[in-house]
Amino acid sequence: MLGGVLAWTAFAFGGIYPGTLLVPAMACAVLAFKYRPALLDRSDTPHLDLCLFGVLGAALLQVIPLPRGVLAIVTPAALTVDRALVLIDPGGPLPITIDLSSSGSAILAIAGVLLVFFTARQIFDSGGVRTTTRLIVLTGLVLSAIALAQDATAHGLMYWRWKPVDPGPNPFGPFVNRNHFATWAMMAVPLCIGYLMAHASAHHGAGTMAAWQRKVVAAVDARAWMLLASATLLIVATAASLSRSGLMGLAAALACGAALVRWRNRGDAALPGRTRSPFRARTLVAVLGVVAVLAVLTQVGPGAIAGRFGASRVAVADRLAIWHDTLPVLRDFWLTGTGVGTFLTSMSVYQRSSPGVIFNQAHNHYLQVASEGGLLVGLPVVLALAAFVRVAWRSLEMDPSGLFWIRAGAAAGLCGVAVQSLWETGLTVPANAAMAAVLAAMVIHVPMRFGSRAR
Repeated sequence: MLGGVLAWTAFAFGGIYPGTLLVPAMACAVLAFKYRPALLDRSDTPHLDLCLFGVLGAALLQVIPLPRGVLAIVTPAALTVDRALVLIDPGGPLPITIDLSSSGSAILAIAGVLLVFFTARQIFDSGGVRTTTRLIVLTGLVLSAIALAQDATAHGLMYWRWKPVDPGPNPFGPFVNRNHFATWAMMAVPLCIGYLMAHASAHHGAGTMAAWQRKVVAAVDARAWMLLASATLLIVATAASLSRSGLMGLAAALACGAALVRWRNRGDAALPGRTRSPFRARTLVAVLGVVAVLAVLTQVGPGAIAGRFGASRVAVADRLAIWHDTLPVLRDFWLTGTGVGTFLTSMSVYQRSSPGVIFNQAHNHYLQVASEGGLLVGLPVVLALAAFVRVAWRSLEMDPSGLFWIRAGAAAGLCGVAVQSLWETGLTVPANAAMAAVLAAMVIHVPMRFGSRAR
């Protein structure tokens, strides 16, 4: 069911339309009721859980009405912005957020993502990592195939039928924004490779004395074929999307994964009995790399990619303009922020560049969190990220099994998103946020068979 939630949100336009989230929300509620995720009583991640609840609590504080005298002391700019946005002031208390409706929707999204993370972590403690990964791999295979076919023949329509509600660049696959598709793909690719290495580590092939034909057949079985096909199509689709931030994020994810493999093979984990990457796994990954490069050169071509990056000067100028207009928001709302989910509303007051075009995102997730959350939300976010990195490193270090490769793939995908977030806000899309939550749970879960040692 957890894999179904990820598939549904991905295929249902990334989940950006509220009506498409009803089914996955109900599924998450059923899963949470069934597994009853343990939270603060988990001795391995208490600080992480506290920080995550701190993020949600800080966002909730932004929507609580305060007396205007208190608001004038805490965030005086909120009163000025409110007068600019409201024609008739009804008087009475006001919340910190400058757009109560947008903040309410964002808080529901944050709560939903936390529910997915806590529930997935509880499920993975007792198993299901490989099953969920297989479903993600299958979803990526179908999703990338649809995206490539749609890009070639749909002329800007999603599923060859629907046009995005908001004007903008052509969609890619069921995602309205090609950069958001690339966010999902860059998380899925290293996960596919990690599962490929785990699968190759667990199945050692036909043996040294077997004929070469049997070795080839044994090396690439049905599951390996599916993993190779999914990873290849996702890489080709990311290149075909011509998302610069996506390609840079994917490169960062693959580099992170390679660094983790090197670290593991050098024995830095210092655990007896750890599983190193066998020759078969390295061979399959090398085959994947060759096939993916050839497919990208054939399907997309180096000229298109080079031309896309050659036009980066205009994109950088656009982002600098957006960041420049965001700085006054940071100055005026440094303590409390404008309210989660209110960047678009704040730009209706603060934007000075590009008249006739409204900036709906900061094109830098860190900057957007700072403007919407200020220190009130930003500090718990930083603490949660620091706690997660610490727990994730310990989980990778303490895992002696072949499951390490899936953990490493999930961690590499999250690293790629962290790099892409310097230029994009892909995690604001529900499908990507849910995917990131599941990957984070994969990285830090504690299997019951060695839970006493890890905890």
